[in-house]
Amino acid sequence: MIEKWKILDDNGNSTGEVLERNNPRVWDKGIYHLASDVWILNSENKILIQKRSEQKKLEPNVWAMTGGSVIFGETPKETIVREAKEELDIDINPNNLQLITKIKSLNVWVNTYLLKSDYDISKMKFQPDEVSDVKWATWEEIDNIVKQGKFIKYRWEFVSEILKNEIKK
Repeated sequence: MIEKWKILDDNGNSTGEVLERNNPRVWDKGIYHLASDVWILNSENKILIQKRSEQKKLEPNVWAMTGGSVIFGETPKETIVREAKEELDIDINPNNLQLITKIKSLNVWVNTYLLKSDYDISKMKFQPDEVSDVKWATWEEIDNIVKQGKFIKYRWEFVSEILKNEIKK
């Protein structure tokens, strides 16, 4: 099945256009699509991060949060549930997702969620073409990974202070 994305304008509003993921126009300046990220925080105040597979076209072998593009007809929360199941084989209750920010980054509008939950990473099953590793990391560890250039671009800077405040609660 070919993924289709609803196209958004510079303000995050639908243009009414739907394009296939592989259409080169989806990367044109001024064309945006919707994505969703989730930052999972456990009871030890560690954040779940996953290493992107070396097979990924964009930013292989770097650490990231769980997330992906919203497929046409799907809600941002449904995207999180689908991506977590596909990539890590974990179940997420969409009612437990807390929207913490919406960001515009490059050609994507991203709904960013927080989920407080403990998952046993030893039981996770990775989708090999998406994920090669997973770990619980402290805020400081992730900040260092970002400074080393080994974390997906254009995400941490939008949520790091929000997550730091959540950890302090």
